[in-house]
Amino acid sequence: MHPSIQNDISPIAAKLNESSIRVIANFGMSQPGVIPLWFGESDISTPDFIRQAAIESLNQGQTMYTPNNGIPQLRQSLAYYQTNLFGRPFDEENIVVTLSGTNAVMLAAQTVLKPGDKVVVITPAFPTLMAIPRLLGAEVIEFPLTQQDGQFDLDMDAFLTVLKGARALIINSPANPTGWMANEKQVKAIIDFSRQTGLWIISDEVYNRHVYEGTSAPSFCQYLDERDHVIVCNSFSKAWCMTGWRLGWLTLPKLLRPTITKLIEFNVSCAPAFVQAAGVAAIEKGEDFLQQTVDRFRHSRSMVQQALGNLPGVTLYEMPATFYAFLKVDGLPDNSQPFILDMIEHSKVGVAPGEAFGTAGRGHLRVCYGTNHQSLSIALERLQAALKNRASYV
Repeated sequence: MHPSIQNDISPIAAKLNESSIRVIANFGMSQPGVIPLWFGESDISTPDFIRQAAIESLNQGQTMYTPNNGIPQLRQSLAYYQTNLFGRPFDEENIVVTLSGTNAVMLAAQTVLKPGDKVVVITPAFPTLMAIPRLLGAEVIEFPLTQQDGQFDLDMDAFLTVLKGARALIINSPANPTGWMANEKQVKAIIDFSRQTGLWIISDEVYNRHVYEGTSAPSFCQYLDERDHVIVCNSFSKAWCMTGWRLGWLTLPKLLRPTITKLIEFNVSCAPAFVQAAGVAAIEKGEDFLQQTVDRFRHSRSMVQQALGNLPGVTLYEMPATFYAFLKVDGLPDNSQPFILDMIEHSKVGVAPGEAFGTAGRGHLRVCYGTNHQSLSIALERLQAALKNRASYV
């Protein structure tokens, strides 16, 4: 007899855990009147000038295949954008266009990882960053951030010790879900370690512009040399409110382009022309819009601080970047799904479970404060009440 379908699939794929964020969202979307704070996106629609660029591209019949690594105009625009942002030269040969930031991380991992490799991931971390290396047969080592006085930090001495013997580091800074970001000294120390040991760095920087001091977060792009083992992943999703467009890019040493170009061919072929046209408009015309959204999120952050910053038994960590609040909730079990599902049903507000982001996220909740201020105000009142009365849930 043939084995059953369930017993005859890849054991690596079979062992992957379902995203608990999706479990929460799927339930929440079936409940009337719920304010969703579970997904990592704002409720701001993609601005008109970006949408119009895609419409114009479609009207011109730009629906054919494009170059695997992206149309020249978009790669040139991205190179110019990063040259201005980081104060050092980039050209289009350093840029590869991808279908989303997630695809960017997958391509980077496929380029450098093989089964059995040791990969260190700083946690709490977005679950995709741990799932991708596991899908490729690598061993994931979670390195937790330290927590003190309402702040997250990276213990560099312990961290560099763990990195010894690792094939790669996957780092997300600014980080989802914590809002932590590596400072310039830490970024420099990590890249120096890479140069000494050959460690590969896959840096997810999709929240690079969502910072509340300065223009951007410290980036590995500031130090990237053509000989470095560094691949920086980015996306249009967050900065220009283009989550549904699925467009991202890689910044990398030029010698990696041929390999990654081949991988794109065998993964997705290419990004659509009209989506890339929208990307050009975002990069070339989107700075004012980006700053407006950051200003809105800055006010939203203040609302979160006022509503949740002084609740008994709840620790609200500092929020220097992103549009997330991460809460440590005393008494919250490692599996927070029952609490959140009950809160959705009775309090009509939903958040993401902390354990979705690794073992270091247990006992925490992630709140996305990207929604409009009116809805956020109501949601925070509901969440505040639920947390005050959590003894009846947990």
